[in-house]
Amino acid sequence: MLGCFLLDCPALTKATPEPCGPRDNAQDKDTIPTGGYMKSIIGLSLLLLLTGCGIRTEVVRVNVPDIRVNPEQGTTIVVAPVGDNRPPDFLSLVPASDRVKNVGGEIRSGNGFNLVLESGTTSEKTREIIIQALRNMGYRTADQCDAQCLRLEASMNEFVVRAPFNFWRAAGWAQQMVADLSVEVTTHDGGRVRSFTAKGHGTNVFQVISPENWEKALERAVTDFTANFKQNMSAQDAAVSSKAQD
Repeated sequence: MLGCFLLDCPALTKATPEPCGPRDNAQDKDTIPTGGYMKSIIGLSLLLLLTGCGIRTEVVRVNVPDIRVNPEQGTTIVVAPVGDNRPPDFLSLVPASDRVKNVGGEIRSGNGFNLVLESGTTSEKTREIIIQALRNMGYRTADQCDAQCLRLEASMNEFVVRAPFNFWRAAGWAQQMVADLSVEVTTHDGGRVRSFTAKGHGTNVFQVISPENWEKALERAVTDFTANFKQNMSAQDAAVSSKAQD
C-alpha cells in the first residue's frame, strides 16, 4: 500500500534494486538515477510523505494578515456574506460535514488528507480576509447600511492547497505544496457596478507532510491574494475618481 494516495506504484520485484546502502561505482554518484533505482527513490520519498492509508482529517489555521481595528472615518462599505462557488470535483471526496470548511488536501483512490479550518467556514474566512484588506485601505466596513453606501459582493471560486506529485521534485526531495485563492468581486456604488477577480498563489517546499507545512503555503497565498485585491480595488477607485473629474 506504499504511496497509495499519491501514486499507484507497481509492487516491487526481485529485480528492483535496493533503495539504500553504499554503492561501489563512484562515478554513479554524480549521475541521475534511472529505471528501478529511480523507482526506489520515489518509493522512499512516498514513504516519508505517507502517514497511512485512508483519508486523514487535519486541522489547519489560516491567519488573516495585517489585522486592523475598523476605522472610525473613511468610506463605508457593506461586505455581504461570501458565496461558495468552488467546483465539486475535490469536495465530493471529503465527508459532507467537512466541505464548507475544507481548504484542500490530497486524495487519491480514497486515501490521503482532508484539510479543514480550525474555526469557521471557508466562506467566512474569505470574508474576514477581504474585510481586513478593505480596512487597511482606509474603508470602514459594515454589515448593513441605511444610507446610500458602497456595497461589495464576493463569490469564492478557489481556496485550496494541494501537494501534487512531481516525478523530478520527488527525486530531489523537494516536493511542493501549492495553494490558490480566487474570488469574484463585484462592487455597487449607486448605479455603478464594477467587477474583478482577485487571486492569490503560494507554494511551500516540504519533506514531511504536517499542518505547519500546509499552513505556510496557504498563508503565502492569502498574502498574495490580499495584495492583488488591494491593487484591483485601488484601480477601481482611481477609475471612479477620474470619471468624477471629467
